[in-house]
Amino acid sequence: MIRELWKKLNAILRQASTGNGKPQILDPAEILGTGYRDMRRLAEQITAHAERAPYPHVAERLRQIAFEKQRCATILKEKILGLGRELEESQLELKSGKNHWERMVQDLEDQKSLETFFSEQAARLVDEAAEIADLLKKVVAEQLPHKETLLDLVMRADPQAEQN
Repeated sequence: MIRELWKKLNAILRQASTGNGKPQILDPAEILGTGYRDMRRLAEQITAHAERAPYPHVAERLRQIAFEKQRCATILKEKILGLGRELEESQLELKSGKNHWERMVQDLEDQKSLETFFSEQAARLVDEAAEIADLLKKVVAEQLPHKETLLDLVMRADPQAEQN
């Protein structure tokens, strides 16, 4: 009885739309593709922000985060290709800010959004595609230090500084 209710609830949740009005993605390969593109975009964005960082040690921390994100994106890409799907490599729209603080806030917001996406999709796929759900959970776990580092950088950055 409870199992049947759980299945019905899952079916209803899968049909619901996300908060931004877009329909939820149900295909594991599409979820991986979206995650791959978002992870790759954030890696490139953080790399660009590292080039404009005010201090060498900050730039190095950002480059390390970007490297780890790119490595994670590569794992997602390999999984997608392993599922027999192809990826369209498109130009990515990078976000920025007028100073270092705004760039760090943007990176932190994007990091949180990406983490939420992976967590929600892992929960939705746990029954239908357990292997993919486990991969997404692993991605979230590996991203937690990035959020902490970005939060630290935001707190240390001077929002009044007009650094380029």
